[in-house]
Amino acid sequence: MVSFETVTLDMATLDFPTSEEIGELRGGSLTGWVESGVSAVAASVGKPVERVRSRLVKAVDIKPKRVPDDDDLRECLRVLRVWINDPAAYAPPARRPKVTRPEGIGQLPVPRTIKAAHLPVSCGLCGDPVKAGELIGRAKDPKGREFVAMGWLCAHCLYRRREEPRRRDVLLRLHHHLFAGSAFGLNAYECGVLHTWLTENTALSGTPAWTADPLEATLARLRTSVQENKGTTWIATPTAHTIATVLTSSSTASPAESALLGAITQHIEEWATNPAGVDHRRFGTGPRYRAQVLRTTPRPTQLSARGGPFDLHQTPAGAAEPDTTSPEAEAEAADHGV
Repeated sequence: MVSFETVTLDMATLDFPTSEEIGELRGGSLTGWVESGVSAVAASVGKPVERVRSRLVKAVDIKPKRVPDDDDLRECLRVLRVWINDPAAYAPPARRPKVTRPEGIGQLPVPRTIKAAHLPVSCGLCGDPVKAGELIGRAKDPKGREFVAMGWLCAHCLYRRREEPRRRDVLLRLHHHLFAGSAFGLNAYECGVLHTWLTENTALSGTPAWTADPLEATLARLRTSVQENKGTTWIATPTAHTIATVLTSSSTASPAESALLGAITQHIEEWATNPAGVDHRRFGTGPRYRAQVLRTTPRPTQLSARGGPFDLHQTPAGAAEPDTTSPEAEAEAADHGV
């Protein structure tokens, strides 16, 4: 049975958090507001507190043995806010929709849970707005110790980002692969998106970053991946840095893509320079260090706000091909067992 710390408030004076305020709450304050909201709904609909709590757990699909994290609790508060404002909305949760998943190299793992959003939210990965009533869900908890759980994701990020990748999806993969300390792994669809972006503006090949670290060999490998429908093509970390820098000069980048590229290149630099003086003796030099650098950045970005690193799913082993264009890449590929 999922339980929360009981916090007693005068329901007549309950000033429940707004949707924006819910997004800012953390830890114990979330737990306290959940219990206060449950009590308020119970009084409003004339049902026992335990029955309201049970319905809430089912509405958010928190499994009996699962300890709800902050993202679970925020969704609890969104559901409770709807019930408080409209007691008629207090009803059994709707049947979970069935979604057809892509197959092959574009397939993502089955989500841990999916549901209709009770209030507007933003996707925990791409940041896109999700309207009330639209599909949201959570990925299963990551297996790798270096990764942290993602929040509630939009339908695109749950199901289609690897089969129908947008340029933003490729950039987010680059960021989180570097964040986790791995090479940059793309499937054939993602390789096609990146190849088109790097070649649609011939001026990019004249940028200082490209001149210092030519990308022609990488472009050839991206083309081969598309032609052979490869499950994974690894791009070495130094080359991923070059790609990010080169794309900041892209004349075809949208304002949102430019902002994302700016955040990526900023954090790459901060991981190298450690502007806040993060203690390596405490945080090491890997993902924990990079996460702390993001938390303490003097210039917060959309990426530092979401945290990470996130496991964005790699195509299962068997279709992987290493980047052998540099000694660093060979070492990284060996670390990945490819």
